[in-house]
Amino acid sequence: MSGKITGHHRKKSTESMVPLEKKVFRAMLGLLMLTLLIVGAVIVFQLLQLRKAMVSANVETGQEVAGLSSQAMEDTTVENLLRLTKEKAGTADAVFSNIGHTVSILAESVEYLYDHQSDFQAAPVHIPDQKNGNALDVYVTYSEKADQSSPAFLAEQGLIGNIQGELLAVTAKSEEINSDYFASESGFMLQADDVYQGQFDENGNLLTFEAKERPWYQGAVEKGGVYFTDPTHDVSTGDFAIMCSMPVYRQSELAGVVGAGMFLSSLKETVADAVIGSSGSACLIDSGGNIIFSTRTSGELSTGNDVLTNVLQGTTGELNTFMNSAVGGAQEVSLLSVDGENTYVSCAPLETVGWTLISVLPEEVVTSPTLKLTDALSRKNSEMLRQSDQRFFYALITLAAAMAVLVAVAFLVSKRLSSVLTGPIVALTDKVREIKGDDLSFEWNQNTHDEIDVLADSFGTMTKRIEKYIVDITAITAEKERIGAELSVATRIQADMLPCIFPAFPTRKEFDIYASMCPAKEVGGDFYDFFLLDDDHLVMVMADVSGKGVPAALFMVISKTIIKNQAQFTSSPKEILETANTLLQESNAEDMFVTVWLGIMEISTGRIQAVNAGHEYPVIRNADGTFELLKDKHGVALGVMPGLKYREYETQIEEGGCLFIYTDGVAEATNARQELYGTERMVNALNRDPLADPKQLIANVRADIDVFVGDAPQFDDITMLAMERKKQ
Repeated sequence: MSGKITGHHRKKSTESMVPLEKKVFRAMLGLLMLTLLIVGAVIVFQLLQLRKAMVSANVETGQEVAGLSSQAMEDTTVENLLRLTKEKAGTADAVFSNIGHTVSILAESVEYLYDHQSDFQAAPVHIPDQKNGNALDVYVTYSEKADQSSPAFLAEQGLIGNIQGELLAVTAKSEEINSDYFASESGFMLQADDVYQGQFDENGNLLTFEAKERPWYQGAVEKGGVYFTDPTHDVSTGDFAIMCSMPVYRQSELAGVVGAGMFLSSLKETVADAVIGSSGSACLIDSGGNIIFSTRTSGELSTGNDVLTNVLQGTTGELNTFMNSAVGGAQEVSLLSVDGENTYVSCAPLETVGWTLISVLPEEVVTSPTLKLTDALSRKNSEMLRQSDQRFFYALITLAAAMAVLVAVAFLVSKRLSSVLTGPIVALTDKVREIKGDDLSFEWNQNTHDEIDVLADSFGTMTKRIEKYIVDITAITAEKERIGAELSVATRIQADMLPCIFPAFPTRKEFDIYASMCPAKEVGGDFYDFFLLDDDHLVMVMADVSGKGVPAALFMVISKTIIKNQAQFTSSPKEILETANTLLQESNAEDMFVTVWLGIMEISTGRIQAVNAGHEYPVIRNADGTFELLKDKHGVALGVMPGLKYREYETQIEEGGCLFIYTDGVAEATNARQELYGTERMVNALNRDPLADPKQLIANVRADIDVFVGDAPQFDDITMLAMERKKQ
């Protein structure tokens, strides 16, 4: 190889070249101009952003002030609305608490009478007199089941008659209680009120009254303490009323129930007081969601005169969710849509009876003051924007003048710097041009104290390395050519060592045999062999040496020679391989090994005595014409350890049958997806044309492997042998 550096160079005319100094000047000037443009654009952008920010700040300030005003108004309203609702709920709750306390005192009085019966005389009682009109009175009514003639009944009635004055005083002095009473288990009821006209039928006869069937009686007995009923129609008047009752016991036995009732109309004033402003409204709902009273005359939170409206069934969406929360005892305020209008709705519970007070205030009542403030701020913002536009125009004029001065300075600076920077580079370029042909010498005498000195030193070192590389590559190329020639000879020698003339036994009609070996490298480690021991015995060998290349090829030669030589002394496959293993172990410092399948066929009968030393399973074609694996027992490969013993086995090749043996390069052929070819594909390839002759069988398998592998490289030697026993 020549030491000259050769190559194709396209020379450019010096007239068409642009000097480096001019290029640097243009680049620097362009860079400075670009920088100035970017700086100018940034300044203009910042001015625009500043103006935008001022506009936005003015607008946001106005909005924030308006928002703060609106928020403050909203917070105050919400706070006051909830506070007032809680206060009014507490006031209403106190009414029921007082009624409960009063009923408890009445119950204690009745129990005292029962406990001290001997201390009291019988007090007469009377039935109501229709002639009294609406005068407050204490009277008695009876159950239809009462035994009014019983002495015990009359004695109990006379005893309880001693509480008539207390019943009358409670009803007369209380603004909330419209009636109070005691109903006994024995069937009489002593009560004080001014609505007893409802106790008579149309003929003026006193009606019976089944107190024990009333909800206030049953509820008190079931609870065992103070009990409030749900709103219900009063028996006498038909108005909505609520009863508070409590059981009375005599020596641990139920004696009766004390109670007091109030018409719900007395709560109207309390509900009306919960209204905020002229546009607000309020309502009272019970534990079941029924509207008891409402200041609204129509809509979702109003109620009729005769039927209680249920808000849990009559509302939807967020309002329905709020009402469910209110009935559950919540104390909160929410902005909701009521009858299509945005309103603030608050709720607070009446703990004693489990009711809830609802207060409602339209949103527009809160937001109207904010609208006036927003108009004033808008006028102020317009004046500030006019002044900022004027200042922005003056700033742009100043910026344009400054940019013109900077452009002139950039031109002068670029001109000077380009001359200083490019001088040493031009000199280095001239030195490089002096390198021609075989003369690769390079010298640099300038001292720039920068990267140009480093570049010059590197270029000098590179030329010296190129000179040395030329010498080295020439020697390496010659050595590679010599090794290649020797490997070519080794390939031919290895191929010549294997039986390669076919037909191998042209005079023998009993069988036909064919084999092939394709190494993965120039030389391989696989080998096959077949030869006659005598006229009736054929030896067949298939082996695979560990490793690849020249070491495997040398071990293959030794192994093949030893096995064939030992076959001359004995016809036992077992003894052949045991002796071969001993000989291979004697000089095996590299710890190489070889897998071997060795079989000796008695040609006249087709009986094969075989040994498998760690090799692949053989394949047998039966007389019916199908191939299948013969899964024989494996021994250990030759060369692994001394003193190995092998086990022979016997198989039969029928007339028309075939034996196919191979190395692992067949089963482990790999495609680009890293999939193995495998023995199943191999057997399928044999069975596509099972009656083909040995040469065609091997060709069929090899073609199938090539299709499966595709463009993937061959990593292992591929060796196959097929022997067919002919039909006679």
